Amino acid sequence: MNTDTRKMILVTVLCGLGYMMYSVDRMTVSSAIGLIASEFGLGKGESGILLSFFFFGFILFLFIAGIIADKLSGKPVLILGLMMFSLATLMTGVAGSLSSLIFYRVMTGIGEGIFWPAASLEVANVTSEKQRTTVMSLYWMGYPIGGFLGTWMGAVLGPVLGWRVVFYVAGAMGILVSILYATLVKNDRKPADLIARQAAEKVPLRTLFRHAPVMMMAAYYFVLLAGWWIVLLWAPSYLMQDKNLTIGTAGTIASLLGLTGALGGFLLGRYCDKGDFIRRRNILMAVTIASGFLMAAMVITSSVTLVILLVLLLGFLGYPITPIVLSVTAELVPASLRGSAIGFVMNTGMAAGGISPIVAGYFAQTYTLQPVWLVAAAVILCSSFVLLGVRKQPLISGSAAEALPPGQLLKP
Repeated sequence: MNTDTRKMILVTVLCGLGYMMYSVDRMTVSSAIGLIASEFGLGKGESGILLSFFFFGFILFLFIAGIIADKLSGKPVLILGLMMFSLATLMTGVAGSLSSLIFYRVMTGIGEGIFWPAASLEVANVTSEKQRTTVMSLYWMGYPIGGFLGTWMGAVLGPVLGWRVVFYVAGAMGILVSILYATLVKNDRKPADLIARQAAEKVPLRTLFRHAPVMMMAAYYFVLLAGWWIVLLWAPSYLMQDKNLTIGTAGTIASLLGLTGALGGFLLGRYCDKGDFIRRRNILMAVTIASGFLMAAMVITSSVTLVILLVLLLGFLGYPITPIVLSVTAELVPASLRGSAIGFVMNTGMAAGGISPIVAGYFAQTYTLQPVWLVAAAVILCSSFVLLGVRKQPLISGSAAEALPPGQLLKP
């Protein structure tokens, strides 16, 4: 095994572990929101607001962290974000008032907003286009596995041990991963020819906002997550309310999204890498459409067995969407803008997370979650049509156009 392969495996595993702890924290809040609401006297509307406070910190730093990672290196930005959100996760468990709980959730969001684009950039930089979606999917498997663990622990262990214990464990494990990354992953010295080539490829950051494919990817991810975050954050509550399940049963069923999502991410990633850019885009459209229909089908049936099957399929097809988005986005721009592009698309998409849980919580309190669930499914379906505008095309700035010979463009 050569040095590059060993580094790719090490980076992928450690970033995946960091991503797993990121997900454990987020999904524990979702599955344990009933216990937290009971302790702090919150209604469904207030619970939706609490779920969204995380995003207010999160979306502030996604794009900024991507830019900084491009300028410096992904490693220090990744370690900073991972350490920050792990400490805030741990402190969430000691929150003694609603105000302190909100503060720690915002700080957790800031740390995760710093971590995610830097970790994605680190993985993108140790892979080629022909292997990137597969490796991205392996790294990203930490998210559904963490989602499974976090949802299960919050719903099953939370009522027994208390919801705070899960945050202590998740925070401590995240701190350990950050120490391992700082110790084991070494930044390679770049050869002079690579430095010169990257300098020649650099284009102004403002060019990113004039590049239609990146803008369309950002629009797609925003519309998609406006519906998908309702699935992630309100699934246990929906199953309890609409299917009359206990918190333990609802949490266990919802956790299956992550279990099959890990397998789906790997298999779909492998399939994507066997083809070209158009194949990756078309697969992304297909799984988005399928996710919307599967989500809508959950409203129709009252059979718990069928609901479980639908959840398994929804996780298998819906969870892999994000690693494909990361891979496609990295392919749309030159390496010098890769972190910024990933951060921008993620930032735009995650902005929906600051809106949809609040809206869902309001309607759940006023009406029921069933119509909210159907609307979310329709939104997911609509997002697939935005992908028709995503095409791989050259990226060029006005100043670069004047410097280049006629017909020559800066290619991603």
